[in-house]
Amino acid sequence: KQWYQRRVAITAGRIVRKGFPNRLMYQEFVQRYTILAPKAIPQGFMDGMKATQLLVEALQLESNSYRMGHSKIFLRAGIIGYLEDLRDQRVKTVLIGFQTLARGWLARKRFRKLLDMRVGVMVAQRSTRQYFVLRKWQWWRLFTKVKPLLSVSRQEEEIKEKRKK
Repeated sequence: KQWYQRRVAITAGRIVRKGFPNRLMYQEFVQRYTILAPKAIPQGFMDGMKATQLLVEALQLESNSYRMGHSKIFLRAGIIGYLEDLRDQRVKTVLIGFQTLARGWLARKRFRKLLDMRVGVMVAQRSTRQYFVLRKWQWWRLFTKVKPLLSVSRQEEEIKEKRKK
């Protein structure tokens, strides 16, 4: 076991000396950078190495800027920074789109509420106008004086009917 660990360390040191100081597990690379080319990897289960290869091709990385190992991808200096910058821009774009949708939804909700309030104001204005037109009309005055008496007599009749039941 110790022999294997030393061999892995020596191999890793050799790769670093050749100019590939950054390394990521295939699954981590795919998980982190799939956002840059979401359609490059088909849905469903796929081998990490194959998925990484498809992603690298979709990102159009030069073949001398990376090496594929048994379980990791090795990247030249600066490639991780470049990919992170691209990823940050993409995440920013996605978040701005989400904010746009949320703000639009809230604005439409506020607008609907204002429309409802507008309808209520129009009804109140129409009722007030009608009142000012009718308040001096003699028949309206008679109706407003008689109406309470009608409702009292109706209430008395309803009470009698309830008592009979």
